This record gives sequence, structure tokens and C-alpha cells, in this order.
Amino acid sequence: MDPAVAELNSVTQFELYPRTIEDNFFLATPLLAYWRDHCLVPFQGGTYMQSPMRYASMLGGFYAPGSSFNITKRQTITAMQFDTRYCYVSIPEYKEEIQVENKGPEAVASLLDADMQNGVDTINAIVAVASNQNGQDLSGSGGADRSLAINGWPEALNDGLNPSYDGNVYTSYGQQARNGAIGSSLNSTPQWCGTSTGAAGVISYSVLEEGYQDASIGKKEPNLGVGNKAVIAYIKEKLVVQQRFQQERDPVWGVMGFRLNNAMILKDDYFPSLKYGRNDPVLGNWLTSTFDTTGMTLSAASGLPANTVCTVGEVFCFFNTFDWLFRVTDNEEFGFGFSGFVPAQDNTRVVGQIKAMCNMQNLSPRTQKQFYGIGG
Repeated sequence: MDPAVAELNSVTQFELYPRTIEDNFFLATPLLAYWRDHCLVPFQGGTYMQSPMRYASMLGGFYAPGSSFNITKRQTITAMQFDTRYCYVSIPEYKEEIQVENKGPEAVASLLDADMQNGVDTINAIVAVASNQNGQDLSGSGGADRSLAINGWPEALNDGLNPSYDGNVYTSYGQQARNGAIGSSLNSTPQWCGTSTGAAGVISYSVLEEGYQDASIGKKEPNLGVGNKAVIAYIKEKLVVQQRFQQERDPVWGVMGFRLNNAMILKDDYFPSLKYGRNDPVLGNWLTSTFDTTGMTLSAASGLPANTVCTVGEVFCFFNTFDWLFRVTDNEEFGFGFSGFVPAQDNTRVVGQIKAMCNMQNLSPRTQKQFYGIGG
């Protein structure tokens, strides 16, 4: 176009409203809010994090007067161990942009402030998505090496026999082998909700109630139920039919939810889903797929069909968040802090990082429950 600027545009300013930046990218994650509210425990140093656990009883039983007691000393206590895991987000800026151009009344918003907020949202989203995945090296069994990532709930909510929603069987947790010397003390059996042909099925109130009871031990009951939008809608439809639906405001996340027994049911936009999931190159993958049970040693309790390609569909979990530890270092810089800007050597670019040393520890997998294969 010649001349480059039209007459009207030459003498008329354009309006920019609202004078804020609307976020049309990041999503909401109440599960991460619960991790921070109920489970945050500062990591004060050490080469790894260790959680003691009891896995067996003492020896005893009925006896006849005068008979000998069994006085064998048996080991009943061991510990889970978790490594430190590190995450970062880079904030690069050009000094010309933040010191010369983006300033004064013509700057509708601070570019630096906007990028810093983006960085905070990015690292939170990365951790939120990673909490729905594993932190193990499964390359030797056909999986991926995620040993740099945090130890998410799929490896905790497993029994060493049946696959979690991601198709992986986790034969160990916290470096403890399942179904060996410690027996089933670290086991939580995943629940298949699909059909015998591997298709996703309709969620039922009875499956949810039985799963809730399976994760309840005495006074310890799940306090949180989480799924993406689709599965929450399916559950609400079932609860309305059963006349067990009543909304209330969640005290942690601050939005309206509903309860199933003691568990507050909330939708999490980063929770694994076929309908709403995505595979983002930076944030990670929360899009469900399929897996093949051929060659797996499945238990009847899981409901999984043998030698079948299973469609995961939607995923739902009951959590007892009081049995989780969200470990974040007490070091200011590595506790979701900012390193400060460092100048480049050959130009005016400066860059800093938001860094986090964090990990997840589940103290009691048997008080948690996952469901998948949900399609309606």
C-alpha cells in the first residue's frame, strides 16, 4: 500500500480496551490447589525424601497353656524413598523493549509483568500436568523415561498387576517393590469402567460408591474427587437420577462443587481426558488414548478384559489428600522463586528462570482410587 498509512488512521487514535491482558491459554487446576493447601511440606535438605511405613503385623495367635510362644523377631517397618525433581521456566526479555518502548502512558500493560505472570502460570501448569503422569524410567518395559519428572498419582494408584489409565503397570512405588516382601501394602487396584470388548462404558453410581468404599479405611475416607469436564458431567447426570446431588462451595478452590459421601467433586481442566485433553509441547500431555492388555497378568478386581485394546476415554479419581505430601524446597530461589535476570554476552537480551524443586509422595495408596474407561 502506498502511502503506507491511510488518511483516517493517520489522524485517529485506535482504542485499546480493556487495558488488561485476557488469558485465553491457561486452564484451571483445583487438584494443584489441594496439593498446596493440604499437602505442602517444605523440604529442608538431603539427598532424597524418605517416608516410613508399616507393612506387616507382629506374630501372635491363640495358644494352649504351657505351649511355647513364637518369639521370632520379624521386620514390620520399611520406608519409601523419593528423589528431588527440578522444573524451570525461562523468562527472556530485550532491554530495549522493557526499558525504552514499553513504558509511560502508551504502555497499556507492563510487558515484563505480563511475562512474569505467564512464567508463573506456565510452571504451575507443567507441575499440574506432570502430577497426572509418572516419574519413573519405564523405557525397559516399552514405556518412556520420565525419571526427571515428579512422581505423579498414576504410579501411586496402582497394584503392580493392572495398568493405570496410561497403560503402564507400576511394579514399584517409592523404590519399594509391590507384591514382594511388603505384600499388597502399597496397592490400589485401578477400576476399569468400560465394556468387555475394550470400549469406554457408562459410569454408574454403584461403581463410584464401591470404589469410594474400597478407598475408605475406618475414619479415613477420600475427601476429593477429580475429573475433567466430561466425566464430571456424566457423574452429575447419574447423581441427579439417584437424587444424591447437592451443590456447595468448595472451601479450598472457591467454586461450586458437589459431594459424594465425604468427597468434594471438582472438575480439573488439566486432568486426563479424551474429549478435553491435549498434548502440549511445553506443558505436557493430558490427552488419553488406548492400551493393549495382551500379556498382562490382570486381576478380576480391576474388571479389565484380557488380550484387548482398551479405550481409556475419561478418567476419574478419589483422593485422600491428607495422605499426600507435596514437597517443595524451603530455598527461596528453587521454591518456585525467580533467579533474577542475567545479561547475555553479545546483545541486550536478559534472561532469568523460575525454578522449583518439588515432588509428590503418597503415604497410603490404598486410600486412593482411580477409574477409567468412562465414555458416558
